[in-house]
Amino acid sequence: MSIFNFKTSKKDIKRFQLILADKLPSEFSSYKNIVKEPTSYYSIVFRQKPEGITVMYSYSNDFQIKYKNEREKHFNLSGVFIKHKNKNEYVEIPLTFVHGNLQHIIVENPTKFYKDYDFNSIELRNLKADYFKIQNPDRKTTEKILKSLSKAQMELLEIDDTFEIEFDEKLYYTILDMEDGNYIAVDKKGKVYRLNHDHEQMVKLIAEKPTDFFEIYNGQKSELENIMYE
Repeated sequence: MSIFNFKTSKKDIKRFQLILADKLPSEFSSYKNIVKEPTSYYSIVFRQKPEGITVMYSYSNDFQIKYKNEREKHFNLSGVFIKHKNKNEYVEIPLTFVHGNLQHIIVENPTKFYKDYDFNSIELRNLKADYFKIQNPDRKTTEKILKSLSKAQMELLEIDDTFEIEFDEKLYYTILDMEDGNYIAVDKKGKVYRLNHDHEQMVKLIAEKPTDFFEIYNGQKSELENIMYE
């Protein structure tokens, strides 16, 4: 650990996940495989209520296809204990998994998570996973916008994870995650845009209606790479 690492980083979370996955029983085999994948960590956010860490990911299309069955698996995991170095005692760390991957770590002083806790000391005591369903309020809006598309076309989009983005007082709903915080999205009129937060023109129209979008996209995100940077 670098002496210049003053707060918990994405590398620390990755290390924690690898150690945790190794400790978990076989019923968590999918997660044990997921953490070994070259998944990109988009960001980690330090939460105040409840205090802890939220982990954001950026998945490739191949990854999402490979772990498609995990997309509906959301659960809270209790029974994970880690030794607090300063207190010299074990503390339970509640965890939340969304789409089969770790998303929330509930812990005091989250910026010092890597420093205050000995990851190698993880113990499992009366481990329990409580599964739950997630209702995405933006999904119905997006489905209504895309009602002109066929079922086959809808299956090529990422509607389960759609969310609303506001830019210049206009609302967009994501339909494809292009990684690194960039998206393909639609507005309420059904026009399709590429959203690139690193580009001088962050929002650019690429299709007048959803059906037109499928003239340039047939399920492979690589087909859209040039459009994302035009």
